[in-house]
Amino acid sequence: MILLAVLSSWGTAQLAQGQQLAMLASPQVSAVVPAATPPTDEFHQLLARSSGVWTGQATMTFSPTAPPLASTSSLTNSMVMGGQFQLSEITYNINGQEMHGVRVTGYDARKKIFTRAMIQDGGNGVAMEGPYDPATKSTTMRYQQLNNTTGQYSNMKEVYTFIDENTELLEIYRVDAKTNKELKILNVKWTRSRQ
Repeated sequence: MILLAVLSSWGTAQLAQGQQLAMLASPQVSAVVPAATPPTDEFHQLLARSSGVWTGQATMTFSPTAPPLASTSSLTNSMVMGGQFQLSEITYNINGQEMHGVRVTGYDARKKIFTRAMIQDGGNGVAMEGPYDPATKSTTMRYQQLNNTTGQYSNMKEVYTFIDENTELLEIYRVDAKTNKELKILNVKWTRSRQ
């Protein structure tokens, strides 16, 4: 529901922005209204630094006893809404089946946390937020994800590390409700594509 509200709000904002852009195209209005200035804080700059095309090598683990499954993926990042948000379009291949996902990442300067909404094929979508740790150059975000098979929610954790300008790492953990132990279910090493 949170994700739907976020996406609905984003869609409404996009429509309103389109109407505002049409109005701003008028020479009389353009002379009065200043252009939006992209954020210059280090966190939005960190997101902007990731703009471009990336290739991912992923390992997925569905249970502690199952062998890991390897897959490849591609990621295209761009900054949208005047540099306020990073839009990521993801394509990945699992057992020969191509799937797609979209995520929107931002930084809330008031709360001093990163925010992220994600939707993908066959999923219900998730919304998450969490702080940035300068010592590890990573964000840690917690969220809940609905299991379509059981109808139960799982506690999840995403750790995203900005290793360097050409390498990033995504790790997703499922937290066992009984033992509180974390099982890494996804590990993706992103490498910037040279084109």
